[in-house]
Amino acid sequence: MSHAHADHARRRAAHLRTLASEMLHSPSMTLHTHSTVDTWHGPQAQACNQALAGAQRAVHLAIDDLLDRAWRLDRDADELEAAAIRIDRLRDRRVDEAAERA
Repeated sequence: MSHAHADHARRRAAHLRTLASEMLHSPSMTLHTHSTVDTWHGPQAQACNQALAGAQRAVHLAIDDLLDRAWRLDRDADELEAAAIRIDRLRDRRVDEAAERA
């Protein structure tokens, strides 16, 4: 059963990494390149640029969080897989011992 749980955790981790990549490469992450003094200026432009920069920082923090969670899921999957292997080996050893006694 732990093998299935490990596979599920790895799929979730891969999905989180895909989502993080999609967020990073979203067109909204390059909007600041179009909002320069050549485009517009003044207090409203400055306020908008500051809000955009804040939103992009928030997205970068969310991306970092997703990647951290993906890393943790992969680590958990490794631990689940190792536990499943230990259980399988123990089960095989007990079956072999039972067969030797019979």
